[in-house]
Amino acid sequence: MTGAEAWQTPQITEALARLEEAEVALDQAIVEAKQVERETPKTQLSEEDIRLIEEHARSGDAPRELRELQERIDAGELSWQDIAAGRHLDDPEIQAALTPGVEGMQQAYTMIQEGQDLDDIIEMGGPPAPPQDTDEPDEGRGYQFQRSEDDEE
Repeated sequence: MTGAEAWQTPQITEALARLEEAEVALDQAIVEAKQVERETPKTQLSEEDIRLIEEHARSGDAPRELRELQERIDAGELSWQDIAAGRHLDDPEIQAALTPGVEGMQQAYTMIQEGQDLDDIIEMGGPPAPPQDTDEPDEGRGYQFQRSEDDEE
């Protein structure tokens, strides 16, 4: 070995090879992440959307979990834009607050697939809220669908 190669012991050569593999894997992960980002639709809430969500979340009709989430938003911990963008969705409190709405939408979708008329589903206030294991009364749980004035035109 010459002086320039003397430092390349078998351990260093192996470590350099592992480093090169890690760099290639990192480059591939970055390419894949950018592809997912390009394919993921951007969800933006308008100011009006946020106003309506907050109005409902602050009302007595909102489930307790949703009211508590709105309190966190009011305290500046996160925002509705954060949630719409998919941030914080691993937070169990956020999942609990959004679950009734997701379940209601799944039920409405099933009702539509079964042939029920969308207007009938909306008119009856959407699908019934799922039963809850809680002492809290059923009233105010789930989300009620309502036709907006714009829909009636």
